[in-house]
Amino acid sequence: MADVERAPIQLDRPRSVHLVGVGGAGISAIAVILAEMGHRVSGVDVNETSAWPSLLAAGVDPGVSDRDDLFDLTAHPGVEVVAHSTAFPPSPEARAAAAAVDVAVTDRAGILSSICAARPSVAVSGTHGKTSTTAMLATLLDGVGADPSYLVGAVPVGLGRAAHWGGASGTFVAEADESDGSFVALGAATAVVTNVEEDHLDHWVTIDAIEAAFDTFLAQAETRIVCIDRPGGDGTADPRVLGLARRHHAVTVGEAPESRYRIHDVTVSRLTTTFGLEVDGREVGPVEIGTPGRHHARNAATTVATAVTLGVDPSDAVAALATYRGVSRRFEVVGEAGGVTVVDDYAHNPGKVGALVASAKEAGWGRVLVIFQPHRYTRTRDQGDDLGRALGLADLVAVTEVYGAGEDAIPGVSGQGLVDVARRAGTSEVSWTPTLDDAVAWALAEARPDDLVLTVGAGDVHTVARRVLAGLSR
Repeated sequence: MADVERAPIQLDRPRSVHLVGVGGAGISAIAVILAEMGHRVSGVDVNETSAWPSLLAAGVDPGVSDRDDLFDLTAHPGVEVVAHSTAFPPSPEARAAAAAVDVAVTDRAGILSSICAARPSVAVSGTHGKTSTTAMLATLLDGVGADPSYLVGAVPVGLGRAAHWGGASGTFVAEADESDGSFVALGAATAVVTNVEEDHLDHWVTIDAIEAAFDTFLAQAETRIVCIDRPGGDGTADPRVLGLARRHHAVTVGEAPESRYRIHDVTVSRLTTTFGLEVDGREVGPVEIGTPGRHHARNAATTVATAVTLGVDPSDAVAALATYRGVSRRFEVVGEAGGVTVVDDYAHNPGKVGALVASAKEAGWGRVLVIFQPHRYTRTRDQGDDLGRALGLADLVAVTEVYGAGEDAIPGVSGQGLVDVARRAGTSEVSWTPTLDDAVAWALAEARPDDLVLTVGAGDVHTVARRVLAGLSR
């Protein structure tokens, strides 16, 4: 009979693993790791995606199928394990068919927890900052010669790939997704929390439920590192997160005076961030990274703290982290033309958007122009006011229609609603540009030398950045 969802999958011998939703960022990275571990890996998705080249290069056998046939295993004889993304849950009939041929079925968290069990593991989670912090830690450990294994939700610039299975003595560093609660299933020895805020309320409903999940996440680990700062960067601790850290005797990080790893004197200059770092009152900085923003200072300090708990000397950790240059779609510099810098970023919830715009404003450009594409109707409905206020930090803003990400439109919910909120928040020049074509035209009409143009959102707004750059070049 097939295993129960998230039951342990033994990976101590070569297995035949089939991944449903293999074209997605999370599952494709897992496919690469499984292949590098020595397993025979196949997969299927409803479309061929940008992950195909990396899958083929790793020896994975990906294919395309109709949605109704995603769990049909007739073309994959010998499969022992099926793991699926949250986007493609199996039907009862699919589970029964797998059970009939003794195939184990699990989800993304289930197969990832099995990978974590194969090595000493670090799970990095948080409402925002987890991708950058995971990438920083993988970059740091690689820089000190620790030969890490890692799984990141985007490609770290210096490493060139989002997933890798390193040497037998290395640590496995994994980005842990809190959006659906699956991160509590990973069972990593070291748990890292970057922050705890309201997001994905379609799943969690309340911030109290989110806090409870992070409480469980930390309780399962042997070592805990927690950034306790308020995401707004006012130098004080978030009482909710500080309480979590104290309950679990975590190593604390932040600008707040309660922090064991205390950040001070943050300086942001265009594309770099520098800050001092005291550990138990002893200076180990200055720390410099190749991405701008006070929030990245918090991520970097959290990374140093985690590396030290893994046995890395603090001075070696700081030196290795200096090579970090970001990841794709996290303040990704698309280019510069006509004196205008164009940057793309994945930020899509109020905390991410606010931190991004605030960092851009203090980095030294003449003006910050933001093109924002709201992501999901439920998020726009539930957090529209907070999103509008976060956008209000910019000099000029253009808002597009909502990118549904598979959700049906909700009557009365539109990106246009964010325009009025942003105007009331302080930005007088906020424009409604419902289509991406409108947004491109807006940017080309408004941008001038020494401006920063930010394209922001988790949908397809990233295409706007390249179109704007091309237009400026002409």
